[in-house]
Amino acid sequence: MVYLRIAWRNSCAIIPPVNSPTVSVILPAYNAEAFVAQAVESVRAQTYTDYELIAVNDGSADRTGEILDELARKFPAMRVIHQPNAGLAAARNAAVAQMRGEYIALLDADDLWRPGKLARCMTFLKEHPDLSIVYTPMTPFDGRTGREMTGHSKPCHAGWLTEKLFLSIFVHDPAAVFHKRVIETCGGFDESLPVSVGNEFWLRVSTKFAFGLIDEPLALRRWSETSLTRSNRLRGRRIKADMLEEFYFHKGGKDRIPRAAAMRRLAKVNYSAGKLFLQRFQCRKALRRFTKALKFRPGFWKCYPFALLSVPGSVIR
Repeated sequence: MVYLRIAWRNSCAIIPPVNSPTVSVILPAYNAEAFVAQAVESVRAQTYTDYELIAVNDGSADRTGEILDELARKFPAMRVIHQPNAGLAAARNAAVAQMRGEYIALLDADDLWRPGKLARCMTFLKEHPDLSIVYTPMTPFDGRTGREMTGHSKPCHAGWLTEKLFLSIFVHDPAAVFHKRVIETCGGFDESLPVSVGNEFWLRVSTKFAFGLIDEPLALRRWSETSLTRSNRLRGRRIKADMLEEFYFHKGGKDRIPRAAAMRRLAKVNYSAGKLFLQRFQCRKALRRFTKALKFRPGFWKCYPFALLSVPGSVIR
């Protein structure tokens, strides 16, 4: 089991003074009592120790806040922010506002790092001073059994990634380490988004910064049907479609992504959202999505039958 292999291996390591860490690890948590301690353990197990850990209890209704406070009492490099529930983006922004580090490493409460993750990333950035961001692939693991899974990872790329990221999101937040100048240049996380927060952030960042890649999975993504995005696919798909459209037309995408490729992508995500609406008999919303898909790509032939299926329900409603 993955999390059993991650121990408090450096619990006796000397932690540098918390007022001058190189890396600020940001860990938001909402109702994560079942696994947040494992995430903290995977940070404490890092072979690289020049960091601070800022955990944000985002208005949890369970014991998440108590668990974080208990862990912080035993872990001098860790401090906890408690705030009313405001969402992932607001929790990350709250931590950024209080960070002391020069670099930022994101970790979600249900994910894990391998012990060498920070060390490898910081060595890479030191060896490539022209780069401000490095990331790695993420390996999924079964949230019930802890076993690593295959067949769920996307190919990763290095360099200027806007077009590739728009077509397929493959940069995952817990896999990245980046300099604070990235946020100073591009702004923080979009608090209007309940999901797709990282996707929007990396797309926006990709217009200003190139990405470095360590092509080895040093972060682990918990695969669970109860995760925020997977538990509400319809909302996630709708928000993702709207986010991609906003990015392309208003946040720099048009200057970097070929129009034909962008229109195919926007048509596909709206078509996908439309099918989910139709499955739930929300015909009017389905028809809107199919209409958008066909506006972006009139030759998207397989969309037409679904659009026609949505019409009667829309009229009756």
